[in-house]
Amino acid sequence: MTHAACLDFRFLKSRVPIERVLEVRGRLKAMRLHGDNLIGPCPIHRGDSTTAFVVTRSKNLWHCFTGCRRGGDVIDLVRRLDECDYRSTAVYLASLAGTTTTATGDGIPFRPFTSRLKLDPAVTFLANKGIRENTARSFEAGLYRGSGFLEGCVAVRLHDPEGQPLGYAGRRLESDPVRPGKWRLPARLPKRSIVFNLHRVRDRIEHALVIVEDPWSVMRLTQIGAPAVALLGTALSSEQAALLTPWRHILLMLDGDHAGRTGSREIRPRFPNAKVAVAELPEGYDPDQLSDYDLRACCNLFLPTLDHHNA
Repeated sequence: MTHAACLDFRFLKSRVPIERVLEVRGRLKAMRLHGDNLIGPCPIHRGDSTTAFVVTRSKNLWHCFTGCRRGGDVIDLVRRLDECDYRSTAVYLASLAGTTTTATGDGIPFRPFTSRLKLDPAVTFLANKGIRENTARSFEAGLYRGSGFLEGCVAVRLHDPEGQPLGYAGRRLESDPVRPGKWRLPARLPKRSIVFNLHRVRDRIEHALVIVEDPWSVMRLTQIGAPAVALLGTALSSEQAALLTPWRHILLMLDGDHAGRTGSREIRPRFPNAKVAVAELPEGYDPDQLSDYDLRACCNLFLPTLDHHNA
């Protein structure tokens, strides 16, 4: 490991307590506080002993006295929990540390846009996708009626894994020959480390997770109570994979086209420790084009353990 990497890990260890890792994975509630120590079942081997795992909070160290019979720091814990390499561990811990200002290849950092835009949720584009106005408001989505970067776009707010605002993504309503492509994204946005809606579902790790391509499909699934996130495309980066490794039940529901099916085949083996199912949608269909009934049926068919209900 290089000296620079060592400095990064020292920073991450100083910013991310083991207690935080346990909290986001739903394991903290099984621990009890005794002086400076947290004591409870081991989250690694998941034995029955309620005194097996001890975290010394002041030193940010852990030890398992039964099944694992070893211990270490927060880096060792994440590596053993996710069976991942140092790079993936660093990416995951950086997400918990809330590091959102990211230097790009040209050395210019991405700076989040934190102001709130006025958006109109009562737009035909969203209604045609079955997205209710109250859902659009909760996701801060709607038509931008101003000028500039998002002119002529239905916009939706983006967040980092901790829920801090990063800016807005815009879906063009009409094609633009000068600026081709459907989507407008902020300059230097660290897209590889963004999982749309992750901050809203991270407390539901014990449930199954649906992964889709775009925010509109997330909104539709949310309306039926299904925890869902979007990759903002069909590719899964190593940073995104690290953020999603805590889930043990995953349903890939990418679009019903060549790109979506290719993406599903490539993504599926990236989660070796999870039960991963693939929903192959009808040719030419996106998840947001299905009825609520069909969405529920699809979720139930591929992942019976999915905890969802009418929203």
